[in-house]
Amino acid sequence: MALLRPLLLQYYITEQCNCRCRVCDIWRKGGTGEAALAVVVQRLQEARRLGVRFVDFTGGEPLLHPQLPEMLRAAQACGLKTTLTTNALLYPQRCKELAGLVHFLHFSLDGAEAEVHNRLRGAQAFDRVLSSLDQARSCGERPDITFTIGPHNLEQLPLLSRIAAELGLILIVNPVFRHQGYRPLSEQELSYIESFAGRPYVYINTAFHRLLRQGGNRIVRPRCRVMDSVLVISPDDQLLAPCYHFVQKTQQITDLAALFHSEWFRALKKQQGAFPLCAGCSLNCYFDPSFHYVLDRFFLDSLVAKLHYIRYKYLSPRAASNKPAAVVFNQIIAEKC
Repeated sequence: MALLRPLLLQYYITEQCNCRCRVCDIWRKGGTGEAALAVVVQRLQEARRLGVRFVDFTGGEPLLHPQLPEMLRAAQACGLKTTLTTNALLYPQRCKELAGLVHFLHFSLDGAEAEVHNRLRGAQAFDRVLSSLDQARSCGERPDITFTIGPHNLEQLPLLSRIAAELGLILIVNPVFRHQGYRPLSEQELSYIESFAGRPYVYINTAFHRLLRQGGNRIVRPRCRVMDSVLVISPDDQLLAPCYHFVQKTQQITDLAALFHSEWFRALKKQQGAFPLCAGCSLNCYFDPSFHYVLDRFFLDSLVAKLHYIRYKYLSPRAASNKPAAVVFNQIIAEKC
């Protein structure tokens, strides 16, 4: 497994954001730079030659980058699968120019009720998410709903699971990150979340729960394989090691393939997951690909979750409700009351 090539290119095309999320601190960085299109195109080509299969255009809020559609087209031209997660504030006006360019489109939604979601996102984003769901479906897209769950919004899971099933869309349930300041999920709370794992259209990767139960990543015998599985590029064209959130070293890129094979990168890769800041880490975006690089129980748990996702995303999708998302939300909220 360790001999596999990197799976994912995580490309931070901007650090700017139009939300002030409690579960994220990137917006506090105040970054003003944006990735240059010509550079992005070159890096995509180099990444593909290294064997990378997926590119996640991220930020910040990636829809703030005016040349995002051109980047997505360049990725597809290279044969890369594209992933995009957005807070949806700008999606309604950009839907048509993005249609057909994103293989895995994710809308962030942290509650089934406007007050909950808007409070956690620090912006009036709830109605935009609902509008974006309608817009995306009208453009032929089947977006996923990404729900970052913690003790602060645990009660929203039953509502969102029912809403996702009604809309025929996958609900991706991700535990809140340790470093974001929230109390860790308790054993009882993790078990409660897992009780939804077998439900149609609910994706819960119990490998993350196994990781949380052991206290996150252990630096003595680290499970993190972020540098084996992910290449992380900043808006100013630097390769970040080992990852974006716990940067230890950076290197300006001239040729991504050459840098990947350099002694600098190989030396850092030997320390992946073993830096002091890596202790207790459970960042979903890095462990999800990491789980594929060692054949163990984490790998098996993650594989089961992926098969469940594939089943309901591609093999047995239900006829989704044609009702506007707002109507579906309101009906299910009303039933709760």
